[in-house]
Amino acid sequence: MSLAVPAAADRAALADVVARVVRLDPAAVVRLRAAGDTVALWAATPFAVLVTTAAPGRVEPADVTVMASDLLAALSVVDAPEVDPGRAVDDRWRGDLPAGVGWDVIGEIRADEIDAVVARTDAAGLDATAWEADGVRVPARCVVAVAGMGWPEGGAAVPVALSDDGAWMRLDAGRAAVVRHRRPALTVLM
Repeated sequence: MSLAVPAAADRAALADVVARVVRLDPAAVVRLRAAGDTVALWAATPFAVLVTTAAPGRVEPADVTVMASDLLAALSVVDAPEVDPGRAVDDRWRGDLPAGVGWDVIGEIRADEIDAVVARTDAAGLDATAWEADGVRVPARCVVAVAGMGWPEGGAAVPVALSDDGAWMRLDAGRAAVVRHRRPALTVLM
């Protein structure tokens, strides 16, 4: 098993996202998926939203789940274009992922408004609508996840963009994003 990301800056950016995931949940898992000449990284958060980022590179196998702490150690300790991301724990991944295409930007929220939205969340709860654009309601948990990850960096000059693909919503905060189903998944009882 291997993860190859040629550019040191891209490896550092991946390590930064994984470190933030581990800070929120030390037992988190990360799913790595090949997408052409890019590696997409996905991780669940305690806020019931996904975090994602991508970098030019490749991963073998093309779809594998590893412990976030193992991947962080590999990216932080080994200064090489290719690392061993850790042992596969594919059985620990729960849920599906959105398609990689079809996202339409439908709104933005200024970075300096994120803290105000998070402050209102305490009284309203994580499932309350924190923001709405073009008929898409963004639950507070999505904005709290953006803040919990420490994004966006760069202050008020960096807006957080809201995108929609019909089934999922995405809050883009620079090189990474928070993603959530627009509607809760149905549970099938048998």
